[in-house]
Parts: sequence; structure tokens; C-alpha cells
Amino acid sequence: MFLLAALCYTISVLAETSFVYNADSHELSQTKGGITVTIAKGSGSVEPLWKQSWNEEYNPSDMRLYLGNTITVTSDGAMSSIKMVFAKSAASSSDYAGLSASTGDLVSGGTAESHSDWKVDSWTGSAKSVTFTLTGKGQRRIYSLVVNGEALMPDVPEEKPLPTEADLVSGYDYPEPTIVGVPDTTILKKEYAFITNNILVHCDMGSIEKEYIDPDADEEKDDSHPAYFNCNANYTITFTAAQNIKGIAISGYVRKAFNATCDHGTITFMTDPDMEMEAWPAIVITDVNNTSVTLSCPKQFRCYQLKVYFEENPDPIDMGTGVEKVESGELRVKSQKVLRDGQLLIQHDGKTFTPAGIEIR
Repeated sequence: MFLLAALCYTISVLAETSFVYNADSHELSQTKGGITVTIAKGSGSVEPLWKQSWNEEYNPSDMRLYLGNTITVTSDGAMSSIKMVFAKSAASSSDYAGLSASTGDLVSGGTAESHSDWKVDSWTGSAKSVTFTLTGKGQRRIYSLVVNGEALMPDVPEEKPLPTEADLVSGYDYPEPTIVGVPDTTILKKEYAFITNNILVHCDMGSIEKEYIDPDADEEKDDSHPAYFNCNANYTITFTAAQNIKGIAISGYVRKAFNATCDHGTITFMTDPDMEMEAWPAIVITDVNNTSVTLSCPKQFRCYQLKVYFEENPDPIDMGTGVEKVESGELRVKSQKVLRDGQLLIQHDGKTFTPAGIEIR
């Protein structure tokens, strides 16, 4: 999906001329078939910019315009219709800036309620030039602009219904323990649910991100990470199986002073509450004794891996005594990344190291 590159060749301004994002040129202003679209900073404090999507299947590429930015459309002949397709900004539900036109009549398509809820602002009149200005607080995400034609909507895949507990197989033979893998996809800031190894994971507001290996990583800053599912702050994540769960061990990344509660079982935190850190595991939940457990997270919780234990399965770690073993030192948490005073450190086997492997005494 691309913004401001003509989809079809036209030689007359009376014919439909469509502009969508061009990943090759990245140009803000372009001319096609006698029509020029000029994007400018205007009276704003922030420059407009192209935003290339890193997951086209979920979120098409678009252009971001901010307060005071302008879009000027000029032609060799009088234009009678301009249509612009907008979507909700990712910043907030109210972040949808107003738009005005220098001449003619502009009718708003309304406020988009989601990334895939595309709205069309329609201008009509008779002019060789018209300037649109963002007048309200916030920004606009523009997918396409069409002169003298119909609105060009992005090709966004239809969202499928989320899986539910009814989709679980009642007679499933769970592995020992059952590991829940993260889907190879990207979902941003929305409700999601997925099933792996017959365990349903549901989050009422969060995200999923693919594994990423930074090709230019250095020792001081490494943006690489395994695939993870994330629960946003002040939301919940629920784990459901087809039979009673005995316990869950969750490996993940937590913020400083992270806390959480669950509706069944007892939580033990394996991380240092004074640090922002990654731990394997970060949380152990014991004595669930229910087919479902919901974790409520006052702060964001990034989950890399989930291990679920069941009553009838022998455990590599006896969930009944696993917590005591960790606390006593018989069973150690694997190496942990911690952020201390802005510096990334590694804790392993009771010692602390720099990313270069130098022990800090």
C-alpha cells in the first residue's frame, strides 16, 4: 500500500487521478496527469512524514500530517471532486485532527474507531487549486487521495472472529509441560486471542510482535527480542485449557515495581521489584486448580514463553514445591537482563556482568 503515487495513467484532469503511497520515492509532493499534490509543514511545528508500515497485512502504509500541516491540490483545469481516505491515529482514540478547505465544500466522513475503520472526507466545488489545513489537535493518517473519482480504500484483510473456549478440543493430550508458542504475526494495541497446544490465550488490550534479530546490534544496545505477546497496563490476560491447570510459569519482561494479581492460584514474582528486567521465568502461578486463570496487570507485561502444568501430567518442575526451590537456590532462574541507571546489565548465577561479559564487583 503506498501513498501519493498514481495508480493509473491519466492525461486529462477530468479523468480520475489516484494518489497512494510510493515506497520507492518517499516524495511528499508529486505530479500526475496535470494534477499536483503538495504536502507542506504550513504553520505547524512538526513536519509531515511518510510512515512505511512494517506489517502491511495489518496496517497499510500511510502519511502522517499534524496540526497546521497543509495539502494543496492544483490542476490545469477546474477540479470538481477530491476524496481523501483517513484512518484512526494510533496515538489515542480522540487523536483525529479537524480539516478545513480554502474553497468549496468539505464534508467529513466522521471519526474512525479503529485502524481498519477507514473514513472518507469529500470535497466538492469548482477550482484549479484548493488547500486543506489541519486545524484541530492531533494528526491524520492518510492512505489515499483521488481527484474527480471514487475514494480508493486500502486492501485490509477481513478480521476473523477471535477463538473462544468453545474452540478447544476436550480430549486433548497435553504435552508435559505444555509450551504456548507466540503466533508469527504482528498485532498492535488491540484485543487478541490465539490457541496453541489447545491452550487459549486472550488479552482484552495488548499486542503480539514477531521475533526480531537486530543485524546491527552492538554490545551496549541490542534491540533483538524473541517473539512475545504483551498485555497493556491496566488490562488482563487469560489462559484457558480443556482440563484443570495446576500451575503456570511465564517468562517475560517486566517494568520496575511490576505487580499483578490472578483470580485463581498464588503468584510468586521471580524478578527484582527495584529493577526493569527480563527473567525466565518472571512469574510462577501455583495451585490454580481451574480450567482458566486471569492475570490482571497494573503495568505492561511482555510474555516470551508460557509453560502450563496439569494435574495428571508428571512435572519436570514440581509446581507444588517449585517456588520454594527457586527461593532456596536449589532451582535458579536463568540469566536475566536488567536495566540499572540506564545501563543494560546481565545477571547470571548470582553474579552481575556488563554486556561485554565483564563482571561487576
